[in-house]
Amino acid sequence: MRSLLARAPGAGLAPDPARPVQLWRRPPAELGQAEIRRLADILVARLGEATTRLPEHERLAALAAVGDAFAAFGPVDADALFAADLEPSALAAALPPPPAGLGAGAEALYGRLVRLCCEHAVQYATTLPNFGARTDVELVRRTGELARAVHRLGDRSDGAAHAFEERYARYIAETHGRLQLFGVTFSRSRQEWPLDVAYLGLSVSSEDGLLPGEPELRQTPVRAEQALASADRVLLRGPAGSGKSTLVQWLALTSARQTNGPWSTCVPFVLRLRSFTAAGALPLPEEFLRAAGVPLSAPAGWVEDLLLSGRALVLVDGVDEVPQRLRARTEAWLRSLVSAFPRARYVVTTRPSAVPEDWLAGLGFATQSMMAMEQKDIRAFVERWHAAARAQGQEVDAYEASLLEAVASRRDLARLATNPLMCALLCALNQDRRMHLPRARKELYDAALDMLLVRRDTEREISAVEGVYLTRDEQIALLQRLAYWLIRNGQLEADRDEAVGLVGEWLDSMPQVREQSGAEQVFAHLLIRSGLLLEPAPGSVAFVHRTFQDYLGAKAAVESRDFGVLVRNAHDDTWDDVVRMAVGHARPDERTRLLRGLLRRADKVKGARNRLVLLAAACLEHAPELDPEVASAVLARTAELLPPRGPEQAEQLAGAGELVLDLLPFPEDGLSDLAAAGTIRTAALVGGERALTVIRRFRAETGPKAAYELDEAWARFEARAYAEGVLGGADLGYGVLTVSTAEQLACLGALEQFERLRLVGFPEIPVEVSGRRGLRVLHVVDSPDLTDIGPLAALPRLESLSLHGCPALADLTPLTELELEHLFTLGSPRLRLRVLERLTGLLSLGLGSPGGHRALGELPELPRLTKLWLFEGTESMSLEGLERWPALASLSITGDDQSRDLFAAETPPDLTYLQMFHCHELTPGNLLRFPRLNHLWLADCRLVSTPAALRDLSELATLTLSACGTVDLSGLAGLPGLTVQVYRGTEVLGAHLFPPERIRIL
Repeated sequence: MRSLLARAPGAGLAPDPARPVQLWRRPPAELGQAEIRRLADILVARLGEATTRLPEHERLAALAAVGDAFAAFGPVDADALFAADLEPSALAAALPPPPAGLGAGAEALYGRLVRLCCEHAVQYATTLPNFGARTDVELVRRTGELARAVHRLGDRSDGAAHAFEERYARYIAETHGRLQLFGVTFSRSRQEWPLDVAYLGLSVSSEDGLLPGEPELRQTPVRAEQALASADRVLLRGPAGSGKSTLVQWLALTSARQTNGPWSTCVPFVLRLRSFTAAGALPLPEEFLRAAGVPLSAPAGWVEDLLLSGRALVLVDGVDEVPQRLRARTEAWLRSLVSAFPRARYVVTTRPSAVPEDWLAGLGFATQSMMAMEQKDIRAFVERWHAAARAQGQEVDAYEASLLEAVASRRDLARLATNPLMCALLCALNQDRRMHLPRARKELYDAALDMLLVRRDTEREISAVEGVYLTRDEQIALLQRLAYWLIRNGQLEADRDEAVGLVGEWLDSMPQVREQSGAEQVFAHLLIRSGLLLEPAPGSVAFVHRTFQDYLGAKAAVESRDFGVLVRNAHDDTWDDVVRMAVGHARPDERTRLLRGLLRRADKVKGARNRLVLLAAACLEHAPELDPEVASAVLARTAELLPPRGPEQAEQLAGAGELVLDLLPFPEDGLSDLAAAGTIRTAALVGGERALTVIRRFRAETGPKAAYELDEAWARFEARAYAEGVLGGADLGYGVLTVSTAEQLACLGALEQFERLRLVGFPEIPVEVSGRRGLRVLHVVDSPDLTDIGPLAALPRLESLSLHGCPALADLTPLTELELEHLFTLGSPRLRLRVLERLTGLLSLGLGSPGGHRALGELPELPRLTKLWLFEGTESMSLEGLERWPALASLSITGDDQSRDLFAAETPPDLTYLQMFHCHELTPGNLLRFPRLNHLWLADCRLVSTPAALRDLSELATLTLSACGTVDLSGLAGLPGLTVQVYRGTEVLGAHLFPPERIRIL
């Protein structure tokens, strides 16, 4: 029987092959951490005398380092082995070098064990039953890739540039293809997981309306990748831990792989601004690779050619990590890049508090904000984290179930788990503390430090691996001093030698540590074992996440009694979390001193009053004990800032926690729509039953902004409780009700009053929607797998349909059964538009892709059409044939080519509304061809001359400018009845000549 079950003898690459699993176990298709550790134990025992001369702690350190190296590399599977061409030495070269701090003997043992493990791993793979078939497939695939590469090379004039581009793409895919999942294993090395598996797409929202005249199509939260792909220049804002850097990594990976999609022709350049802070100089294009730490030498002019051609994707990460005093320099650098290379694509990330929302709007950047994780995102993250833990051989089913239940039932945990970093912390701590989780943020960090610095090495029986033993308090003392030094110097990275020197100075006051070893060994211990430090590049050191740096730095500031330093720097957004956490670390009398100092400084620092008051309010949540007089003073000053106006102020107020709920106004206080919306948003961000009570007061609001926030808040509460408590008595006016989860879908039966729905992320049209015969308006958003809209034919009253982000959808035939009046399609390139000829009742049409048509004249004639929107994605479609739609009165166009077509038309349409996107050759005089123009909206347009010619448009009532740079309105000041609306990204001259009620700075 045994001979029948025996595996093939393999390729004979290793004498006496070591078996990585027990005999009774079924041979796995890949070698994980447990199998590699078994291999290493067997092989180190075989070395015998070569290891007995080593001290035990060095032998253990070498074994641990081998395990950590393979854990960082990931599972040794067929893909990994074929990537190394089945060459053990190539596989060994792909593993990390020996960690700093190993002795010479341990380092030699590490190298020998790594090589032996690789030999035996390759030998093991060749014994598996499907190895031969898998090898045949790999050979065919590589042959095809080689043939295609030769073909592409023949099509390119510069073979060297093409060859380098492929090398660079492979490098980016390798270096950005893995993601650290905090706490997934007990190893101290940077535990990484394939980004394809670990990446969780989050949502973003924009304050820019897609269609200013159609509020139901505005501010739709969409997946971040989709939103970023729809614009050439994006400013992405999000708080610490919200996933901005991971998203940058994902964009780099997907573009490097050149798979189908919006990034398939782009070459990514990842520029992390934290790396340039110490150097002082921001890189020029020829320095991009060196600045990003890429060890490849590009052909001369390669980067510049990509930027000029528009094939470069410039990913600038971390504006908030640049000291405040240097941000103007950063803006000037970005401005020069965009001016010199306008066709390139740019994504810039920052924390919200670092720069205003319109910081880059004058350069045509669309602003997107990372949204907090909703219940479905938290559940997906928890499930993905535990799946990764299972792949490492851990039994985590009970932990996963308990955490999902706890996050759903405990408001304190739900508030903590709103971003990927905090969610990962909760996952790790839930497992480490046997499902007993802390309740407050400070407790969470304290528990995380205890887990990282003490418990994991203790449970693994690892001690003094680098010849150094440090207690928890000793490690924290050194780490917090390093953190505070970085904060005071406005840095996020330190030179390694400088960090070692600082540790040496601090050891003078720690003789018990100095007696054990020198500064180099102590620093190596912190770097290797603490789990809080990493080397982002050779020769530099940083904390694994800025949140840990701020937490430890705040502790050091409090222990040094540097309250004056904290207050003096509180106006600088990079100190926000440091100040908040310092309040948590401080004693009651120290908190009083700090908060009073913030209030006094709020009255002294010009332009920072509101920010400092809100910072003081946010600090209250971190103060378990506080003088009631001080708390009352902070709340009184906060009440002066109510009601909140705008989402950013609402987010700042919500940072104060539940205390702010008692200060929020009532609808009876005569609030405007904007103020009511800000109040609802603030309560929703705070969360909990008390917040639900506040929102319930506003359920009768029907203003567009308040209705949007009422809808938006549903995702932040338990679906049925919100549906019964708020939505049951609401109608949202002309707003829509968004359904994005199965739990929300189940509540629709009790919400029959809503005739306008937004359906997000569903692979098909649910029966709960198709059976809703009174439905009049439907928006289907972010549904990449949707292919059949046949169920919509059962909706007899449906008059408006929007399809946003449905790339697989091709057939609109079911719509011919309806008397549809409004149709909008965005992100659906496969749609066959000939069916429009059977939708003769259409009044409005929006297109986000040309559907294979080169000109409007190729589309069917629509005799009743009054509104036409051509969104981004239709720039290649000519306006030729526009005259075939005689009733057209409202038009939205994109790009200079379409604007030239419009102005050159022999028979221009009789427009009353015109919106123009990205038209940079706009001559105002051309607009006189539309004498009945009543509303003109210009977004990211550049006027060739002043708009004074618009004085001759006697019926012009509204001029809206968004992201248009500097515009001189002096010549329009005397035009009777004209109202000018100015959005961010536009600076107007002559505004003082207008009556205040006729110029609105929004």
